[in-house]
Order: sequence, then C-alpha cells, then structure tokens
Amino acid sequence: MIIIGTAGHIDHGKTTLVGVLSNMDTDRLKEEKEHGISIELGFAYIDLTESRRCGIVDVPGHERFVRQMIAGATGIDLVILVVAADEGVMQQTREHLDICKLLGIEKGMVVLTKSDLVDDEWLELVESDVEEFVEGSFLEGAPILHFSSVQEESRTSVIVALNQMIDGMESSRGSKASDHPLRLPIDRVFTMRGFGTVVTGTVCSGRIKNGDSVVILPGGESAKVRGIESHKVSVNEAVVGHRAAINLQGVDKEDIHRGEVLAHAKSLTASRMLDVDLHLLPHVPRPLATHAKCLTHVGTAQVNGTIVLLDRDELEPGETAPVQIRLDNYVVALGGDPVVIRGFDLLSTYGKTLGGGLIRHPAPSKHRRNKEPVLQGFEALRSKELPRMAEQASRMSGYQGITTWLLRQVTCCSQAAAVQTVQALRDDGHLFEYVHDGVSYYVHNDSFSQLLGRAMETLTQYHEKYPHRAGIPREELRSQIRAEMPQRYFAAVVNELEAEDKVKSNGHTVCKSAFVPVLSDSLKALSERVLARFKSARLEPPSPSDVVAELSDDASSSDIKEVMDLMVASGQLHRVSDSLVFAAEQIEWMVQQVTDFINKNGQMTTPELKVITKTSRKYTVPLAEYLDAMKVTIRIKDVRKLRTK
Repeated sequence: MIIIGTAGHIDHGKTTLVGVLSNMDTDRLKEEKEHGISIELGFAYIDLTESRRCGIVDVPGHERFVRQMIAGATGIDLVILVVAADEGVMQQTREHLDICKLLGIEKGMVVLTKSDLVDDEWLELVESDVEEFVEGSFLEGAPILHFSSVQEESRTSVIVALNQMIDGMESSRGSKASDHPLRLPIDRVFTMRGFGTVVTGTVCSGRIKNGDSVVILPGGESAKVRGIESHKVSVNEAVVGHRAAINLQGVDKEDIHRGEVLAHAKSLTASRMLDVDLHLLPHVPRPLATHAKCLTHVGTAQVNGTIVLLDRDELEPGETAPVQIRLDNYVVALGGDPVVIRGFDLLSTYGKTLGGGLIRHPAPSKHRRNKEPVLQGFEALRSKELPRMAEQASRMSGYQGITTWLLRQVTCCSQAAAVQTVQALRDDGHLFEYVHDGVSYYVHNDSFSQLLGRAMETLTQYHEKYPHRAGIPREELRSQIRAEMPQRYFAAVVNELEAEDKVKSNGHTVCKSAFVPVLSDSLKALSERVLARFKSARLEPPSPSDVVAELSDDASSSDIKEVMDLMVASGQLHRVSDSLVFAAEQIEWMVQQVTDFINKNGQMTTPELKVITKTSRKYTVPLAEYLDAMKVTIRIKDVRKLRTK
C-alpha cells in the first residue's frame, strides 16, 4: 500500500484537498472544527482504482505543530506539497519541503489550491515561483496541478496524476524486506468501547499478525494483538507500508505515547545515543558548534538532544559531518533511518528546522571526539558490506557487544544473514561470544582485549595494596572491571586469562599466576598466635569471635579476622561453619582416626565419632557433616561409611 502525505503552510487547503479526494473529514477534534485549522494528524484513504487503495496522512500546517507534521511524514511514500494560489510559497511551505527532503522522500507533486480565487496571470506567476522554489529538490520537474474544491475536474486531474506517479512505485515498495524486525512508530493512541486500547501507525519494517505478542518500546510494556484494521477493513496481517490500527490487549492507553514503537520482544534495542551523518541546511545563518542543543525527531518521537561533532568543532551550513546525538530520553530506530533536528528559534522565513541526516548506528556506545577508530567505524557503516558493518557495529557497541537482533537493527539484514555473519567473524577471531540469559552476545576482540587488560591492571593494583591476601574476591574484581557485567561474561574473562596462564582462580578469589602472598612481620606474628590458639584447643576450639576478643589488646579486630581468613585460604585452618574453625593438623588427625575405625568396623555412628574425637555433641555433629563435605565419608541412614574413591 502506498502512503500519500500532505505538506504545506497553514490554511493553504491541505485538509480540504484530502476531503475532496477521499470524501472524508480528517479534522476530528473540537478545536479543529472551531478554529478551522488542523492541530493533529488526520488519516483517510482513497481508492484510486478498484484495485489500488492508498492511505493519506494529512499534517498540520502551523509552525507550532511541526512535531505532528514530522510524525505524520514518517513512513509516507509520496508527498503532495500544497501551495495556496492566492498566497504562494510561505514559511511553512519552505520548512515542510526541507523536512520532506531530510526524511528521504523522493516522489511527489505540487498542488496549487484555491486556483479559482485568482486570475490566470497571477496563477502563472505563482506557478513560476513554485518551479523556482522546488529547483534542485526531488520535486523539480514534478507535476504542478491547479486545484479548486468546487471544480470536479480538479479532483480528476489529481487522481490521474497520482495514478501515473504510483505506477511502478508499488513493485519497489513491495520489495522492502518484510523479514526485517517489526517496527511500527506510534502516531496515535486511543480507546474504543468494547475493544480497549488502539494504536495507529505505518509499518516501517517487518510484519505484524493477529495474536502476536508485542512490546511497546522504550518502556517495555507487553501486550497481545487482538485485532488489526487497515483503513477500516479488518485484516489478519499488516506488512511494510500499511497504515494500521492495532487493538492491543493487556496494556492501558495511559501507558502508551506517541513516539513509542511497537515491536516484537527481543528484536529492537532502545538507546539514548544515535550516530548520524548530519547535514546542516544551507540557509542556516551560522555554523553549528559541537554540543549544541536541539530537538531531535526520530520516527514519530521528538526528544531533546545534544549534538556532539566527532571530527570538527563547527559544522558549516551546507556541510555534512559524523555526529553523535545524545538524547534526554530513549528512542528506537534502525540504521539508515532519517533523523531531523530543529532549533529553538525561528529562522527568517524558514521555521526552526536546522538539518538532518541518516542514522548509521541506532544504539552505539559513547564516543570521544576526534578519534580515528570512530570515524573509520562511520566509514564502515556507510559501506553496506555486511561483514565490515557487523565488525564495526560490534566495535562501536563497546564492551557489551552486539546481539544478532542489534546487528539486524543496525544493518537491516535478515536473521539468517546476521547469524551467519557473526559466527563467521567469531570463528575468524574478530568477535568473542558469550551467552547471557540464553542470548549470545558478540564483543569485538579489541574491546574484549581491553577488558582483559583492565582485569590484569586491577589485579596488579590489588596485590600492591594487599600483598598478604591470597587474591581479590571474584565479585570485587567483576565490579572493578565493569559493574554491570553479567556473571557468565565475567567468567569468560577469567577463563580466558586462566587459559593464557595469567591468573589463578579457586572459585572464590582470583590472583595473578606468579603471585605469592607475603605477610608483614606484624601479621606473621599474629598468625602464629592464632594458629597456636587453635592447635592448643584440639577439637574443641574457641569461636572466631572469642579469638578476636582474646587478641584484641594487641591487634585490631579487622586484622585478626583477615589473618584467620588468610589461614583458611592457605589451608592452615579449616572453616567447618561460621562459628567453628579448627587447626588443620587436628582435622588431619581426626580423618586418620575415622578412616582406621571404619576400616576395622565397616561403619561409624555419630556417637562413635564422639568417642573417637573426645568432643561434645556441639562439635561432633558439625565434624561428621564436614567429613561428608570433604568426601571422606558418606552418610547412609544413621551410619557413615568411607566414600569410595
């Protein structure tokens, strides 16, 4: 289905034109009826022939409603630029044409409305002005039609011109891949009695079917598709190019807003950053400085943002440069999507639009300015070569890496092509793969190597600060490398360092391979006192807290606890429970006694262990369980036997 959109200055007759063509009134709000101007987007359709139905999006013309205009122009295939014959080209005529060019619209025509209100000489002058105005744009050479709402032949001439222009467009429109991720930018939300929440928009990519489970991004609310209508006709499926009204189950109207995107789960990533090749319009009166503030329009969303120029300090009017737009809120986009930026002050005779461009990466990591690898990344993403784009997309996604669905979002490739590409790059050593929550992530080897380097640097600093400790706790190392790093990703980092023989890990701590703990003289003397205390107590030792209290006059409680932990780690002490610690030689003696007893008697009961160890039940039961944990014994009902090795 071809989507036709209007553009033009306020009160130039866009809504009247749509009404004559479609026999529908797209002004539905009370305020619109009272003031005679369009405030919100209007939707209609027209049957150009018996087999050719086209959607129509009627946009507001007032400067205050340019946000709505851009939202409506998103997804249209053909624009009708409306110019009132009695006024000619005006401020919003210029701004709307700029926006259409920035959105990548390539087909259209000009309709001179109210032609019955002027004489032929004036009409000829206006037509000449319009021809000069559209020169150099996609409308150069396009039909310029005269239209009067009271003349039937005017309607016929527009319909004939539309049919001629649409011939050949539908085949190219249909070639847009419907196996791309579903993306429907929402331009309207409402409720219908008996049905519930309904959202409308144009399917920009993918397809949506009755019964589909969907999410609303960036918020992430889940819903189920109850029904689909396209221009008041119930359909089972909507594909690329279709205007669609989607009836959603499981979500309230208040939870959805214009600018959000309907998608399938785990298919698109929302981001607060966009990498863009930004073009500054030639008529902008001054250069654009880096870190300039702007209104950023993506799909149907408008978000405040900051423009960071990546290869210069200022962008001159008429020039194009790579930038990163850092947004105040999350948006959802695809690589290759157009973006429009607007300022906050009116430009003389031109509105507030400053420029726009194409998104190269819709969810990049934060870039530093004037870095050659970043600029090379832009070049790769412009190349349209999938392996090269995939490698650079992973590099630009930083430590987190990319999923196949993010690669599809960046490159608009198929699922099969995405999987094949990342696996080939992984096998060639360009990407590292880890799995989190059942999803494979692919990290560029440069980023993964930097993680390994950060881990080694962290270990070096830790060993210098705590030379007496056996190693850094694994969780502390993970948080120091990257706090949000998933456990399996961190495990992959440690495993890789172990495979390279750079670190050792005992499951609780990590240290460099060649590292040997060294106690200071004071800690060494303290450890000797601690060990002597536990040895003398044999198998009825004091609790760790009692030892801390006994030695607190000569050492801090933190030092005493740390020394005990070090002695447990080194094997000098055995921690049977939080409150029970034994000297290693006492545990070894007990193991030998138990082994001899069971070899002689075939089995051992807990009371018999109490006799062997000469301890009270307070110690006997934990020691029996510890023997099981050490895999010396195995409990069978009420007795224990030696575990078969």
